[in-house]
Parts: sequence; C-alpha cells; structure tokens
Amino acid sequence: MLTYLIVQLPFSVCAVWLIFVLLKSHKNHSQHLLIWVLALLTISFLCGSSHMSPYPDYHRIVIYDIVMRFTTLAVFPLICFYIRSLFDETGERPVSYLLFLPAILISTSSIVVTSLLGISHSAQLLESIYKATVIPGALDELERYYFVLSFRLYHLFFFILLSLSLVFVFSKLFAGKFKFVHVISFLRGRKNSFAANILCLFFIIFFVLWGICITFGTVFMNPMSAWSTIWSFVTSIVLFLIGYVASVPALPGGYLNMERLRHPFNAVTQTPQEYLQGIDSGPVANDSISGYDKIMDSFKELMVTNQCFLDPTLTIDDIAHKLNSNRTYVSKLVNIYYGMPFRDYLNKLRIDHAKQLIKDEPDAVIDYISAKSGFQSSTQFIRKFKESEGVTPAVWRDNLKK
Repeated sequence: MLTYLIVQLPFSVCAVWLIFVLLKSHKNHSQHLLIWVLALLTISFLCGSSHMSPYPDYHRIVIYDIVMRFTTLAVFPLICFYIRSLFDETGERPVSYLLFLPAILISTSSIVVTSLLGISHSAQLLESIYKATVIPGALDELERYYFVLSFRLYHLFFFILLSLSLVFVFSKLFAGKFKFVHVISFLRGRKNSFAANILCLFFIIFFVLWGICITFGTVFMNPMSAWSTIWSFVTSIVLFLIGYVASVPALPGGYLNMERLRHPFNAVTQTPQEYLQGIDSGPVANDSISGYDKIMDSFKELMVTNQCFLDPTLTIDDIAHKLNSNRTYVSKLVNIYYGMPFRDYLNKLRIDHAKQLIKDEPDAVIDYISAKSGFQSSTQFIRKFKESEGVTPAVWRDNLKK
C-alpha cells in the first residue's frame, strides 16, 4: 500500500502546486504559463498512475493513454515557453501553437484507430503490449497501426521534444551566466541566484528522470518495483522544488536565496528595503543603498519626468544604455523599488497615462488613446488594460460617466 502511495506522489505534488498557483490573486504572464504546465503534468501523471494499479482496468487505460500522450507531448513546448518568459524582460511574446502539432497528431490518430478497433479489442491489445507478450509480426494492419501510433511514433516524438527542450533549457541556463558551483552557494544561503536559472536546472533534472522512465517503461510501470518507487520519490522532490521556487515571490527579477525560501511570508510582507537590510547577502551586495537611489533617481527622471514610456519601442536595454548601466542591474533595481518586473512597471505607467487621457478626452477613440499611451496596438492596449483594471477601456470610461 505504501509503495502504491509513493508512485502517486508526482501527481499529488503537481496537483497541490497547481491549486496553490490558481489561488494567487495576481498572476503575470509567466504564472499563467506555469498554471498550464502544472495542469498538463497533473493530468499526465494521473493518467500514468492508472498503470500502477495492482489490478489495472485496461478498458479505462486505453482512454487514459490517449490523454497521457497528448498532455506529455504538449507539456514540453509549454515548459520552454514558460522558461522563455522568465528571461524575457521586454514583453510577452506569443506562444507558437505549431509546436503542439505532434501532440495533436498522435492523440487524434490514436482516437481514430482506437475507434476503428473498438475499446475491448484495443484493451486486449494494450494489455499484451504492456505485458510484453505481443508479437508485432502477428498483428493485422489496423493493430499494427495502433502499435506504431501508441508506442513507436509516440516514443519518437517524445524523445525529439525532450532533446529539443533540453537544448533550449541548457541554452537559457548558460546564457544566464549560471555556473554549477553557484548551486552550493545558493543552498548555503551565501549567494543569491537567478530563480530562472535554478528552475532551468531543476527542469533539466526532471527531463532526464522522465526520459529514463520512458526508456525503461516496463520496469517503472510495475508498482511493486523498487526502481519505480525510487523514481517516483526523486521525481516528486524535483517537482516540489520546481513548484516552490516558481511560486515563492522572488526579489529583484527572480533573485532569491535560501533565507527567502525559508521565510516566504516575511519576504512578502516586508518592504524591499527592510528585506535587503535583514539578510547578509543581497542581490547586489557589493552596492550601497545610496547607489540604488542614485541610479533610481535617474531612472525616475527618464520614465516619469521625460515620459520615455510613451515610446512604443522602448526596451530595458534602451533604458540601461541611457543610464550607462546594464539590463540585469536595472532589472534588479526596478524589482526592488517597485516590486514588479520592468515590463509590468512599463505597462503600469502606460495604463495610468491612458486612464488620465480617458478622463481628459472622454470622446477620444480607443485607437487614439492606445497610440498616445505608448502601446504598439489597440489589441495589446485593451488586453493590458483589462488585466490591470478588470474591465475594458470602454467599460471603464462608461463607469466614469455614471
């Protein structure tokens, strides 16, 4: 019984973090992507755990397998989009739905072939496949299609997407100038580490564990196997760390240390300055608070006094260049002072400016307000305004007139 509970741990951990993130009142673009990642992982592990029952019902597993194939193949591009969003300081880049084509192709084809075979016949065939008693040469044409789609082609796409995801996450890890020796410093609380890099490292470990499970599926599908128990326990720890680091609010642009992880409530309730003074190693420990203020005075002059935010092409690199600094440093300072990433602060300034324009010019069209507020399009303006105020600009203006 204990062994069966342990193999359910990956599903349980993902479900708990999914509920936790869903209950958060304010979610940014990265957290919305994280919700989808956790949702697909939860469904995938739930369907995968159906094989672990001592008395599996293969009629149900036929359906679970189709769902598991879709969620497993779809979660890889979503994880990559999530990781990309953590490093993207310039804005919310769209999700390319073409990368979900393998998941749609495999699941749709499996539904068609399963319908033609019938649930009972598919269940018998699936049972023989999992028990390794099937003889591919003895299968008829339709059964062979089922075997190829459900296993050979699925595994091919799985390892292609796994390999591409590993390459992408590794590229982000090293682009962030992260060194593996930082992990020890991070665990000892001596050095702040970029949260996105820590998440990259945990996702790499998770990908490797998942690849091992699929490669040696017959071993890990046995709930009584010691290997399946060990794999489930280790995977659960990695998933817990992913959820913890991703969910605990991070100071300056994702920088966090063990002190912040140990006391997340204090990290949320304290002001940034109080938090910085209360730890031994801040995100920019070699700089003084007065150094922060000097840079931020110039930053405020650019953004508030000179209204640089009205430039629709403005990026954090442009601001860093004008301040004779670099984007990483500016990103840290914005997060310390305003408690949000640069792109969120930029949108906030634009939304506030748009609200004032609506008050001053109540008859102005939305396109005019959008262009005058620094947005690249009215569609982007409406979406950002609704995220900030809970209603569209038109509704907000109507409420002013009442």
